[in-house]
Amino acid sequence: MAFLETKDEIQAYLNTIDITADAVDPRFRHILKVQINTLDAATNNLIDDLNALTEKQERLRELLK
Repeated sequence: MAFLETKDEIQAYLNTIDITADAVDPRFRHILKVQINTLDAATNNLIDDLNALTEKQERLRELLK
């Protein structure tokens, strides 16, 4: 559960950066948008990894019964 709260917090930061990027000099806007997208993708990969680990943990628990 703490991980989901952290993910929400990261998303809030990314949203703030996105809003800030809209007010930034156009030369830097693209750089910020790319960083936002990269961090968002990394967050999604972490969620996928966590889900995979959770599934493995459940299978291992079943095997140990």
